[in-house]
Parts: sequence; C-alpha cells; structure tokens
Amino acid sequence: MKRKIEKAYLNQLWQLMLNNFDEFVATGQQENIHQFRVSVKKLRAFFVLLDDSLSQNKLSKIFKPVRKIFRHAGEIREAYLNLQMSSRYNMNNEAFILTQVDEMDRSIGTFKESAKKYRKIIDQVHEAIIDELSEIPNNRIQAFYENQLNLIGSALSKLEFSESLHDCRKRIKTLVYNRKVADKALNGNLNLNAVYLDQLQENIGNWHDTVIAIQLFSTDAFESKPLVVKIKRQNTRLRKSINELSKNFLDRATLYTQPDLLQKDLK
Repeated sequence: MKRKIEKAYLNQLWQLMLNNFDEFVATGQQENIHQFRVSVKKLRAFFVLLDDSLSQNKLSKIFKPVRKIFRHAGEIREAYLNLQMSSRYNMNNEAFILTQVDEMDRSIGTFKESAKKYRKIIDQVHEAIIDELSEIPNNRIQAFYENQLNLIGSALSKLEFSESLHDCRKRIKTLVYNRKVADKALNGNLNLNAVYLDQLQENIGNWHDTVIAIQLFSTDAFESKPLVVKIKRQNTRLRKSINELSKNFLDRATLYTQPDLLQKDLK
C-alpha cells in the first residue's frame, strides 16, 4: 500500500470525524456523536491494519488520546441508547429515565466544556500520525486479511455465545471497514465477501444487544418477567441465525456472493 493511498484515506476519515465532532459541539445532535464514534472506530481499524502489517503498534499508540475522547463520547451515547431501549420496550420507569437523562446531560456538558482541549489533541495526533505513515508491501496486507479470517474461523468453529463472540465481531468489522482501501492497494484482488461478513457481524451485534437488554430488564428496577421472556426468544432466534451463518465460514467469507443469492442461501 503506497503512502499516498494511506494518507488520502486517513485524511478522508479524519475530516469526517472532525466534521461530526464540530457539529455535535455546536448542536448536541446524537447522530453527530454517533458518526464521530463510527469514524474513530474506522480509523482505529485502519491503524490495526497498518500496525499489524508492519509488526508494530506505533500508530495505535499515537491514536490513544483520541480514543479517550471516544470513550467520553461513549458515556453520552450509552445513556441515549438506554433511553432508546426503554422507549422501544415501553418501559416507563421514571427513576431510570431521569437517571439516564441526567447522566447524558452531564456528559454532554463536560464534553462541550472540554471541546477546545479535545480539538487541539485531535489536531496534534493527526500531525503525529501523518509523520509516521510508511509504505507497506501489498503481500503484508493480504497476509493480514488471511490471518484475521483464520482467527475468526477458528473462533466460530467452536462457537461460544459469550463476550468472545463480541470480540470476534470486532475483528470482522475491522476487515469490513478496511476492505475498500485494502482492495485499492491490492488492485481489486481482495478476495472478500463483504455482504456475508456484514450480515454475520450485524446478527452478532443484535444478539449482543439482547444480552444487554436482558441484563437491564432483569434488575429489581424493572422486574418485567414477560418482557425478559420476549427478549430471550429474540436472543434464541439470533443464536440460531448466527449458528447457520457461521457454518463454512472461510469458504463463505472468501467467496464473493451476490446479495440476492446470499439472502436465498439463508432461507
């Protein structure tokens, strides 16, 4: 991967991250803080690819101060998603709602108060990372994808519905996030079924959401057994879907399949 490709892709993601950061500070819109975090995830995935290909962790280490800002943004997002979950399942627990609103407002306030400091950190990190970019042999990019797919395949072959499956999803998302820039570096020769991988990671993400919902609504604050039973049924359906999607992982992950054929295969 040529340095100019790395720099162009980095700058594109970085500008998107900055745009959403600035817009959130100005308006407080939840979609902007969400997209800010998505951009950070994509940047981190890119640095994982570059660092692994160079047998180092330099770029990921330089990026750590931005990840701290990401975690602060996560406090805002978590409170907002808890409110969304409460609304989705019609759980009108006033004490819970007020706690989440207070937490969200507090986190938004401290985030905005720190905005100038955060912006300076982001700019400094950007300069430092640009200075450290270097060309990577394309065979190292290919080796990264092959290694990650093998690790994911090994984990799915002994499928466990635990936090390790959520970690497996992160590996999948790293491959999907980087697929376009990697494919460009490999002159269109990246053998990856992004449609299949995206469907698999989405199912794992939905399963993980039900786990969180079950834990939340099983607490004394809610005591909603009928709702928990309903969510457990959703959890079971998702587990079955993930089991089916995980079969023959390596063959399916490296064989391009048209979206309509993939859907047919899953029926």
